Amino acid sequence: MFESVQFEEYLNLIITQIRNNIFVVSNLVELIIFAVMTASAYFLSVLLNKKIDKFLMKIRILKESKRKRIINKLLFPFLLMIFIWTYFIIATAFSLPAVIINIFGNLVTAWLIVKSITMFFPRNKMFRFLSLIIWIIAALRILNIYQETINFLDGLAFTSGNLRISILLITKVIIIFSILFWLAGKISKITSRRINRSSDLTPSVKVLLNKISKILIYISAALFTLSAVGVNLSAFAFLGGAVGVGIGFGLQKIVSNFISGIIILADKSIKPGDIVEIGSVYGWVKNLDTRFASIVTRSGKEYLIPNEDFITKEVINWSYSDDLVRVNAEVGVSYNSDLRLVEKLILNSVEDKKRILDSPKPRCILLGFGDNSVNFELHFWISDPRNGIPNIRSEVLFSIWDSFQEHDIEIPFPQRDYHLKSISESVREDLEKYRKPEQRDE
Repeated sequence: MFESVQFEEYLNLIITQIRNNIFVVSNLVELIIFAVMTASAYFLSVLLNKKIDKFLMKIRILKESKRKRIINKLLFPFLLMIFIWTYFIIATAFSLPAVIINIFGNLVTAWLIVKSITMFFPRNKMFRFLSLIIWIIAALRILNIYQETINFLDGLAFTSGNLRISILLITKVIIIFSILFWLAGKISKITSRRINRSSDLTPSVKVLLNKISKILIYISAALFTLSAVGVNLSAFAFLGGAVGVGIGFGLQKIVSNFISGIIILADKSIKPGDIVEIGSVYGWVKNLDTRFASIVTRSGKEYLIPNEDFITKEVINWSYSDDLVRVNAEVGVSYNSDLRLVEKLILNSVEDKKRILDSPKPRCILLGFGDNSVNFELHFWISDPRNGIPNIRSEVLFSIWDSFQEHDIEIPFPQRDYHLKSISESVREDLEKYRKPEQRDE
């Protein structure tokens, strides 16, 4: 799979280094001394923990979490470094062995410097990752095996056509992409914050700009990563055809919803906060995503409606141009009623309702004379359809019912009279049995 890599050569090199540097009496003594110093530094850091904490409490700008972080991360390597360099000075003065101790001293010093620098940055995985990478590079430099390691990782490679992929290349991609991906996230948040703060943009345009900027930033990070590691981007040209085939067959709905979402945001037909009705769903638009729109109903249910439905189906946007909505309420009264009084009572039913607007003024219209009733229709306006339409209509109808009851106005119901032209003798005899006695005497 990999190219011809001389594993035995690298293995022999490692074994030789171990034999020459580890399995030597003087070096073994240094390793024992280093182990003793490490244990001593650890126990001493435990003993000095509270005293150092009290000393740092005098520095008012340091919060408790920062003090704990300094003690836990820096005290042990700091004490170990003091022990190592103290021994190194003594060893130099008395010609004692100090080769291994010198190497460990450089490693611990590099570790302490990296830890000290990261103290000034937020605690997150990215800074931990960067500190580890920096220390590994420093350790390889100190051990004088940096170039050998680079050559070894570059030798672990395989070739596919014109594309050569090595472990070194993959490592570089992971490191650079992790850093750029993290920076892209930060830049995306800053860009999104500035777009949202702009008062000149509508909500739909803000959503559109946020999504486009986020996509462009992350795509740029990926392309810059590949370019930084020396990958010829033309080698990935074949992916264009594969992506096109995938879009044509398996991703039709996804692409359709994505394009529909862009159209919705561009033409501003649906915006976050709009009151919409699509099919049996009535609610306010909470969020517009690349694939769907989130609609929250009055009952608290959140429907995820595909963007394509807003393009292909009939949608009622109650707040498209403004928030004014006219609500209709139909009422029927009997023919014995005073129609002028009925009109007055219907209009009075909306006077004490806070949600109903005074302008445009409510109107009561006589629709016509029906089979069983005289039909009226009340028109009134509200400016908060998000708070519901059926509930305010119900409130008005209850007020109309109470007013009609006070003034003895009847709301009729359908009645039918049946006239029988002929009836058989058997049916007549049966009816006679059920007649009341006084009716039979008559």
